[in-house]
Amino acid sequence: MIKMRAPAGLTGFSHQGHALELDADGAVHVDPRHRLDLEAHGFTPWDAQEPATASVAVSLGPLDADRAQLVALFTETVAAMPDDDVARMITEADQRRRLEQEDAERIDPAKVTAADIDVMKRHELFAFLKKRGIRVVPPVDNDTLRARARDALAPAV
Repeated sequence: MIKMRAPAGLTGFSHQGHALELDADGAVHVDPRHRLDLEAHGFTPWDAQEPATASVAVSLGPLDADRAQLVALFTETVAAMPDDDVARMITEADQRRRLEQEDAERIDPAKVTAADIDVMKRHELFAFLKKRGIRVVPPVDNDTLRARARDALAPAV
């Protein structure tokens, strides 16, 4: 276990479904494997020099709590998976990403027609939208992707 300093003002925190107990001095004792996850949430190594306090305002969107809950659910699921399954999923995801990037290089968005959109595969639709500067984040169904791609073809009003 390692000792980390909780962000100022934090009164409770859970990681992967487990509540972390804060000591009176604002310290938590955690498995070293979780250090980077906690640092992403503002925790610092106990022996690090305390940073100067700063006030940061963050504007949260209406679905941010839902996104955080979804990430937590996926984190719990992935944490319970055997290492071989995680490695396989990473390899498959990397192959899909490379396929999309290769398609993105071949697609000329100026030459894409509505008929092309009707026969494009999922990763081609993502690539086309990316080239048009339209961000689409899964989960999204193919009908929605096609509709977004058709909208991208329409001239700006």
